[in-house]
Amino acid sequence: MKILLVLFLLALTQSTAYAQCEFVILVTTGNKEDAGTDARISLSVSTANGKKLVIESLKPWGQKGHNNFERGHTDTFEGRGKCLPSKPCRMLLESNGKGNKPGWFVDKVAFSQIEPNLSVKQKTFKVNRWLAREESPGTLFVVVDDCPK
Repeated sequence: MKILLVLFLLALTQSTAYAQCEFVILVTTGNKEDAGTDARISLSVSTANGKKLVIESLKPWGQKGHNNFERGHTDTFEGRGKCLPSKPCRMLLESNGKGNKPGWFVDKVAFSQIEPNLSVKQKTFKVNRWLAREESPGTLFVVVDDCPK
């Protein structure tokens, strides 16, 4: 009987560790002149213990045929992936700096993880800066780190 209990608990732990979650990401482009971009945008969010969700390109997670990252707009991206064990507190947002007018002014990124039991983990990352070589600070990425020090 003890062996069955141990096997059951082990199976339960494994299934939770590899559970698939739904992710909804809202990206708001600022309302500044030339704030929009056609560049490829990637996103990585991580927990305080370093567990990550990496999205190489947000475009496939977006609405097909929609022109993302336009001035003053909020775009929705949805996809599935391995659940993060806790709420994320760190974000890396990156532009490849290519395309027509590659500079981009990002207002914020709101992240939601919807778990199989329908509980939700949410975090909004305030960015409020350019991802552009020609605008200060002159970089194509931003890290927002709200993890406990």
